[in-house]
Amino acid sequence: GADASTSICDQGLATNLLPLLVGAQAGGTWTAPGGGAFSGSYDPATNASGTYTYTVAGTLPCAADQAVVTVTETSSPNAGTNGTLTLCANSASTNLFLSLGGGAQAGGTWATPGGAAHSATIDPAVDAAGIYVYTLNATAPCVSDQSQVNVVINTAPNAGADASTSICDQGLATNLLPLLVGAQAGGTWTGPGGGAFSGSYDPATNASGNYTYTVAGTLPCAADQAVVAVTETSSPNAGTNGTLTLCANSASTNLFLSLGGGAQAGGTWATPGGAAHSATIDPAVDPAGIYVCTRLNAGVPLRKRPVASERCDQHGPQRWS
Repeated sequence: GADASTSICDQGLATNLLPLLVGAQAGGTWTAPGGGAFSGSYDPATNASGTYTYTVAGTLPCAADQAVVTVTETSSPNAGTNGTLTLCANSASTNLFLSLGGGAQAGGTWATPGGAAHSATIDPAVDAAGIYVYTLNATAPCVSDQSQVNVVINTAPNAGADASTSICDQGLATNLLPLLVGAQAGGTWTGPGGGAFSGSYDPATNASGNYTYTVAGTLPCAADQAVVAVTETSSPNAGTNGTLTLCANSASTNLFLSLGGGAQAGGTWATPGGAAHSATIDPAVDPAGIYVCTRLNAGVPLRKRPVASERCDQHGPQRWS
């Protein structure tokens, strides 16, 4: 027959070489590339690339005839074994190839869960979860090989943005969670010293400081924390009611000196008619009646500040005559 050549995949089936020698007659013998005996059937599991010689003996005076088959064995691609990659939504970009097992060979291509072409790098901030397919093309007659990586993307926890607030020492208990804009529910609180905290700040039992809110993450997502800095402001003390008795020709007198109960300075006064008045009363020109002292604390939120009427309700009327 005529010399021939062929390519055989390293993982292919055994191949009979005689049909490749066009016109060859049967009954000849084969020798391997090293000159050893050969069955005529190339098995990639046991044979190697090279020149295989077929010899047909002749009847004298005819000489024997030979032909060769040059065999090239091609390597099958190895796309590796399937893998799983679990990421957090805020994880850094990751190389999908690193999640393949089985000694996967580089140089293949990737496709998204929807089948579109994709790079080997996945960014959980923009890419979808799902099965990413890796394909490694082959040299004929070997066929391509595929493997896949199942990508799981866990939602990152969100404890919200840090915040601060001022709470009056005589105010009601305040839920701190709404102060953390964007925070998800279900987290835990710790107080300034690291102890457990309910999340509701009660000025009767709690103290100023940093209150930390923690939302646990599902691995590989780390927990997220946010802090509410609480400043507790002191309630003003306008003192207790007093009475001041003057003579019409008495000297001007400081009304503040007639208040009891450790009254704090810095408040404002109002006449019996409600008009603003200084702390000094002059019986020669000022009328008798109830002069009201209101002590406002500028450090208290407006919704917590007592108004003049509240102070009167607390201490009762104040009368001078």
